[in-house]
Amino acid sequence: DQDACFGRITFPYSLTNMSAFAALSAPIARAAAPAAGRASKQTARRAQSVRSKAVAEPETAAAGLAPRPDVRNVAIIAHVDHGKTTLVDSMLAQSKVFRENEKVETRVMDSNDLERERGITILSKNTAVTYKDTKVNIIDTPGHADFGGEVERVLNMVDGVLLLVDAIEGPMPQTRFVLKKALELEKKVVVVVNKIDREGARPDWVVDTTFDLFCSLGATDEQCEFPVVYASGFQGIAGLEPDDMSDTLEPLFDMIVNEVPEPVVNMTAPLQMLVTNLDYDEFKGRIALGRVNAGTISKAQNIKLGIPGSDSRNGKINELFVYKNFQKEVVEEVSAGDICAVAGLDDVMIGETIMADGAEPLPTITV
Repeated sequence: DQDACFGRITFPYSLTNMSAFAALSAPIARAAAPAAGRASKQTARRAQSVRSKAVAEPETAAAGLAPRPDVRNVAIIAHVDHGKTTLVDSMLAQSKVFRENEKVETRVMDSNDLERERGITILSKNTAVTYKDTKVNIIDTPGHADFGGEVERVLNMVDGVLLLVDAIEGPMPQTRFVLKKALELEKKVVVVVNKIDREGARPDWVVDTTFDLFCSLGATDEQCEFPVVYASGFQGIAGLEPDDMSDTLEPLFDMIVNEVPEPVVNMTAPLQMLVTNLDYDEFKGRIALGRVNAGTISKAQNIKLGIPGSDSRNGKINELFVYKNFQKEVVEEVSAGDICAVAGLDDVMIGETIMADGAEPLPTITV
């Protein structure tokens, strides 16, 4: 087939799939469509997602897999100074994670001294909020090119990404790098047009430019139909349309719960947990962070530690934590699909698998 180019999309003359034409014309449609039209598209997409989930459930059940409707794992990705940390601060505050008598420290995710001084996030930080009985694990990631490796590791822990773009500047170079990785890993991407309250904000242009970016990165038709929510992290407001904003971030929370897939896991299988990151505590020593891929991990559990193709070694879980209200909370056990931290494995390394006897190590992380 010969290739024909129109705009930013290349496709063969013989292509008859009308969805490709719909994706091609989406920038024009977005500019001309009324607000109600874009909102109805998001409603229709959620309905289709529900239908697809219903079809997939018998297959996953046959494989011993089951969704966890009470958990969502999401990473927030943005370029430097696009308001990521401020937005997370507002999400935490509105989820009542700060007690009334506790001082609310701004930019809570920039906890490292260097990060505060430079105003950027270098190491990923984990927190979790509860919204309508759903625990949302939120992983803040670096937005600077020098720390791209950590971004890729974080993507292995989540099922969806909040792609934060400035309402004036639109997507930037680091956004392009990270988005490409997220699309390759088939992570659900929710676009958050932030700083919508800025003078000179141009949300329609930003959404169209983001669409062009998706196309240039080889996104599928389905990926190009990304959901969009507008927000101001500074004011703590969000909405499905730039001229119809809620007084809170509830539309953003609803978008996460409705659009980010539930973890689909095997709760009864032997434990498997891929170590995605490391932390250090002055008293507890090295701490392994990751998502429980299968089974359940418990405090005082005897485990194996290793990588594919190598001999495993023995270990024991001394302490187990989950993330809640931006603090590590000690728990007795964590089930598959959730993100946790483990103490007691002094020689653990990124890419190793914490597993029960008889389980196989997971593939190591390629960065």
